[in-house]
Amino acid sequence: MRSSEILFAIICIILLGVGSYFMLPSIMKEFSPEEIIRVRVTLENKCTLTDDAFVVLDEEKNIKTPFYGKVAVLYTRKDAPLRLWMSPNFPEYRYDGEIQRAEENMVMISDCDRNPRMDTIFKSMRDQFSSEKK
Repeated sequence: MRSSEILFAIICIILLGVGSYFMLPSIMKEFSPEEIIRVRVTLENKCTLTDDAFVVLDEEKNIKTPFYGKVAVLYTRKDAPLRLWMSPNFPEYRYDGEIQRAEENMVMISDCDRNPRMDTIFKSMRDQFSSEKK
């Protein structure tokens, strides 16, 4: 009976050790301070609208940063969701680009002839109803 208790204790210690090994990085990430980076976004404007019509929207903080000379600079968390958006100064227009994850240097493209959401819908439909077998 004594050897089975020792074996059980050893198995429990091994399981705790293995569990800690795999869980420790995610636990440490939760308690580590957020990494705030300086993001430099360059606008590639393929629309007929002026560059002043666009801003960068930080989806987490709901902060809009305007472009100055095709460049917007903001401070946000690394990998924060950013989106190309219409400036509040142009309420008669609507543009909402795809979400991109924050990096130190980024390029956002405004293409008014193409709707990113419709492209995603059509791609999904093509994938689902394609006659090709995968």
